[in-house]
Amino acid sequence: MWDKLKNDKYVKDLLVRLLTVLFVAAIALLLFDVLTQSKDGRRQIVDMDGGTEYTEESAALATQEEKRLEDILSQMKGVGQTSVMITYRSREETDTVFGSGDNNRNLMVEGVIVASEGAGDIIVRNNIINAVATVYDIPVANVVVFEKNSMK
Repeated sequence: MWDKLKNDKYVKDLLVRLLTVLFVAAIALLLFDVLTQSKDGRRQIVDMDGGTEYTEESAALATQEEKRLEDILSQMKGVGQTSVMITYRSREETDTVFGSGDNNRNLMVEGVIVASEGAGDIIVRNNIINAVATVYDIPVANVVVFEKNSMK
């Protein structure tokens, strides 16, 4: 059977076409990879949602919220001294009948980074993650906890 297929002109032609298509597709993928890299070799990611704007309002709110969170977390058992960074995302503005006009309501917590002395203990780390996720109603994947450097 194999000898019969080997000598068939239609099978040879089909095999040549298949190899040609695979070769062209490989070249196209390589070109796409090269063309999507910046000059220093890193890939460029285009953010279509416009990103977040850093305003004085968001900075003041972040500082106030970060201090409040640092204070409450440091009171938890085993946590110790903490440092917190909160990132915000602008919420789409919608007109509501009971709108309060409060500009802080247009900012939504996107993620939180916590550095804590007690984060080396997995139970303490889990408690920190759950507390932050609960307070800001964000997924636990958006909360990252690191052990704080004791040399300072």
